[in-house]
Amino acid sequence: VYLKDVAHVEDAFKEHIMMGWGDAKPAIVMMLQKQTGKNTVEVADRVKKKLKEIKNILPSDVKVSIVEDNSEYIRTALNELKTTLLQAIFLVILVVFAFLLNIKSGIIVALTIPCSLIISFLLLYLGGYTINVVSLMSVTIATGMVVDNAIVVIENITRHMERGSYPHIASIYGTSEMGMAISASTLTTIVVFVPLMFVTGITGIVFKQLGFVITATLLASLFTALTFTPMLSSKLLKQGPKAKNLFTLKMKAALDWLDERYKRLITWALHHRKTVIFIALLIFIPTLFMTKIIGSEFMPEPDAGFVSISFRLAEGTRLEETASIIEQINKWIAKEVRPEEFRHSYGFAGHTEKGYGEALGFEEGSNCGEVGLKLVDKDKRKRSAKEIANILRQHTKQIPGVSRIKVISTNPLTSILMGGTKPLVIEVLGRDLGEVLKVANKIKKITEETPGAVDVSLSFKPKRPETWVEIDRKKATSLGLNVAMIAEQVRTYFYGHKTTKFRDVGEDYDIFVRLTERDKNKLENLPNVPIFTPDGRMILLKNIARIEETMGMTEIDRKNRQRIVSVEADTYKRSLGEVTRDIKEKLKELSLPSGITIKFGGYVKEQKKSFKALTQLLILGIILTYMVMASLYEGFLDPFIIMFSVPFAFTGVIWAFLLTGTVLNIITFMGIVMLVGIVVNNAIVLLDYVHLLQKRGLSLFEAITEAGRSRLRPVLMTTITTTAGMIPMALDRGVGSEIWNALGITVIGGLSISTLITLILVPTLYSIGEEWREKRGMGVGSKLK
Repeated sequence: VYLKDVAHVEDAFKEHIMMGWGDAKPAIVMMLQKQTGKNTVEVADRVKKKLKEIKNILPSDVKVSIVEDNSEYIRTALNELKTTLLQAIFLVILVVFAFLLNIKSGIIVALTIPCSLIISFLLLYLGGYTINVVSLMSVTIATGMVVDNAIVVIENITRHMERGSYPHIASIYGTSEMGMAISASTLTTIVVFVPLMFVTGITGIVFKQLGFVITATLLASLFTALTFTPMLSSKLLKQGPKAKNLFTLKMKAALDWLDERYKRLITWALHHRKTVIFIALLIFIPTLFMTKIIGSEFMPEPDAGFVSISFRLAEGTRLEETASIIEQINKWIAKEVRPEEFRHSYGFAGHTEKGYGEALGFEEGSNCGEVGLKLVDKDKRKRSAKEIANILRQHTKQIPGVSRIKVISTNPLTSILMGGTKPLVIEVLGRDLGEVLKVANKIKKITEETPGAVDVSLSFKPKRPETWVEIDRKKATSLGLNVAMIAEQVRTYFYGHKTTKFRDVGEDYDIFVRLTERDKNKLENLPNVPIFTPDGRMILLKNIARIEETMGMTEIDRKNRQRIVSVEADTYKRSLGEVTRDIKEKLKELSLPSGITIKFGGYVKEQKKSFKALTQLLILGIILTYMVMASLYEGFLDPFIIMFSVPFAFTGVIWAFLLTGTVLNIITFMGIVMLVGIVVNNAIVLLDYVHLLQKRGLSLFEAITEAGRSRLRPVLMTTITTTAGMIPMALDRGVGSEIWNALGITVIGGLSISTLITLILVPTLYSIGEEWREKRGMGVGSKLK
């Protein structure tokens, strides 16, 4: 008897367990993952080079397209940051030249930037860091601050020269007078950033390198300001009349006018101290109430030019039905998304042979599918990725039998970092699955009714159809059979069994034995499946087993030995914090059965952890800043007065948030922490000069007014250079700019308002404190006159 007489033999392909699409056409979808520690851009470049070689040997009708390439985003973001850095350097140098009114002085200060950055990059190299998005952004942030020390020094040197000192004498005295002030201001900034290098978790990943880079850059700037700047000043600056062009004359007149007006304002403030304090309180107190209307989120969502739709249908859905849904989504894309708005699309349904998809965080199964869309760069389209995602989201409501859907406008791999869940996750835990499900469904309804919540779904996967084969062990044993032997034979009939291999022209082909497609797809054939005993006898399966159709669990989720069902949702047009706050208010009215608990997870959980860590950093930064100033001033009162600059930085931040629609996230929170060390610098420079004038015999009133007039320009210059360095960051609209725009807005808003208010408030409070010390014989100068 030949095999052909009892079986149908054919050369065929493996059964479809997964289907793929590329640009709405049948395709094979591949995903390449770099090894840990390897450079993404370098790996991608090598892959592209290899692809070019492969394309040359492919048939003409086979097309290979790269749908998603993370290296493109990284490369583009780096180029954007390089442009932002150059713009920041240009603006800073422009401000320096405009204020100093001297080309040589401007050149000396401008040279501080490359000198500081060279030292910074050297320390980066020694520290084992690479040039990446975080390091470049850190350098951009520091650019506006590296010239601050040099500005204060060069301005004081210039002032000495205007009074008749020779350049080398002016350089010595001008630097020594400001040495303590700029050292203190640099240290107060650094002590805020140093703790960042020891932060763990996701916050640490983002800010550890930032803390190192800015600390290294500021130390380099202090070193150059105390050595390089006075050396160049003594060599390049000359005594004699300055060039008098129209711009110089007008700018000098404007600055002189500003100095005089500020002196008058300080004089008025010193005679109306209660009024000044009242106005300051009037500005600050409403800020405390404004915080309630500021939204919050974990992290800004960049427009990476990606939209994906993943869905899960009812359990047991065939692959062909899932494929038809993907084809329908492709039609919606063709209808709603303009051809010039996207480059490629992809889709896949089913599961990988070895479950690699689940290992990467993607759902797998014959009832699961995903469609992705790679958009063109955002400056080449009118609609954002979020807007396009929301349009497609409206269509997904038409999908019949969908149990879970997720429409996101970021790369899916980004979401995997957060566990593959949606931003808003509400965990319901308990012993009784039935009670857990009831509560979860109630919360799901509450979430769906909350404005801003979209794509609401449950993590619970419904039961799927199963066929149970319960073996009669006594009968099976009497026939010499066991459960494993019977299961192996049943599996062979329906799934096939690899019996051997067939070799042809150096290629190996698996030989599978199984029932025909017609027979294996009919459930009624299962009872009549023949089972062979060890002695060669044949019996039907129904004679040794009870066969029953039932519903079985797909998976069982547990956490802390309790059953868990999660309610998951995304947000649109409202911040995560606002949506979460509304849901929490509604959940207070929900009566929970005994043993049922509710916890928030996902981005909400990470946001809470990160905000807690950053709050601790903020408190630590305030304490360290105060301690540094207290040790330098050898007292507690002056540092306490200087610290009044900090609350008004918070006021400026809130105003900036309201004006620009910015929300609180870990990036803006980091900006607030940074401001603690930055905003006190101006007050330090001002009060340090007041002390110097008092020691030279000036009265308290004269010392404050003269110090205000003399130090106004360096204070304004350092403030404007820092904000100028942040302006390109705040206004940038390139790839990845959403992450750093908020940081620029935070620093600009906080520093600007704090400087304007503390220029009046700090001298006023100092006069009160100095009078109090004079009464006790501890004052530096005389009483206010």
